[in-house]
Amino acid sequence: MAPFWVRKCSTAARPLGLETAIPQTWPVPLAKFPPKSRPDGLSTLVATLGLILYMVVSPFSSAPVEPPVHLSPVPAPGSTVYGNDISWPQCPKRDGGNGLPGPQGSASFAVLGLTDGGSFRANPCLASQVESVRSRHLWAGAYAISTYPTDAELARYGGTGTRTQQLHRVGAAQAAFNLDTMARVGLQPPMIWVDVEPSARTPWSADAGQNNAVIDGVIEGYRAAGIHAGIYSYSKGWKTITGSRSMPGLPTWVPAGHASRSEAAARCAVASYAGSKPWLAQWTDDVYDYNLTCPGVTGRAARGNLLTPYLNVRLASGSRGSAVVMLQRHLGAPAADGVFGTTTRARVVAFQRAHNLPANGVVGSPEWRALGAGTGTYTPPVPGFMGTLFAST
Repeated sequence: MAPFWVRKCSTAARPLGLETAIPQTWPVPLAKFPPKSRPDGLSTLVATLGLILYMVVSPFSSAPVEPPVHLSPVPAPGSTVYGNDISWPQCPKRDGGNGLPGPQGSASFAVLGLTDGGSFRANPCLASQVESVRSRHLWAGAYAISTYPTDAELARYGGTGTRTQQLHRVGAAQAAFNLDTMARVGLQPPMIWVDVEPSARTPWSADAGQNNAVIDGVIEGYRAAGIHAGIYSYSKGWKTITGSRSMPGLPTWVPAGHASRSEAAARCAVASYAGSKPWLAQWTDDVYDYNLTCPGVTGRAARGNLLTPYLNVRLASGSRGSAVVMLQRHLGAPAADGVFGTTTRARVVAFQRAHNLPANGVVGSPEWRALGAGTGTYTPPVPGFMGTLFAST
């Protein structure tokens, strides 16, 4: 029986694995003004108003321009985030795909395949998939299949030198091809997963050292472009291709096959095929490839007495930020907006009078201690690295 990672392929030759890329099509409207030979007074007035408006909104004016807004929801610290991976099998059948559905309505992220079943082959409907992901403001990741080169690919990209050097250059060329694919569709993920699986179309060699040279070339090609690299594989395939190579510092994405969500989550607690801690875990039902983030990806929330970090923070009218939010919440404000205004000052004065403190409306250590800061234990928050895996859209 074919393993689950090739389940969506036709009996002909398409190993599924993982693959895709993404387009960015932001049309810029152009204003066209018909020429006038002799402007009259009204035309001059309209032109003047138009010039003023242009100076206000033009990107070439000195007026500040708001940066583009990225709307991918930021996950709560310590939460588990769920999504799907998609590639050519999700393309319409007329485009060579299997017509499988795209990311679920509940998905928070999508990992898009850049390739079409092998190296130097682009996912034919990547652009439309990227646009769909962007329209839903999903977090966007990317992966690409890497394969052992054909004789033609070795001749074209390998150059001279030893076989190891040639294979390394081919790997770098695979990375360059995928980077070009992403650029064409406007996809800018901070990481690309290198999909390392057996391939019927272009089998890996029997020499693990040569196979590793290709993989190293791919990884270094991404890193040279400022892109992080991770590995998607499974234990048997990784052993066959790389000789069970240990890469403890490299992020890994682990598949659980036909399994449950809980079984996939359990993979997060076990060292991966490459000896590193998994960052993503996958399971499937032959229609969807489901994925979840492993602990640590979204960080960890602070624990214990959350007021303690503010013991030495001084607040007064005009102060803004998280310390003001914390103060407002503990003073029972109906809305904590993070702005120390007249209403917040009045609450502070009332609190000071109730606790025999100078009623000056200024918050310092005595006020924080009266609110409970400094008691019990406090564990600071741990930042996550969601932004290392995915791009916000």
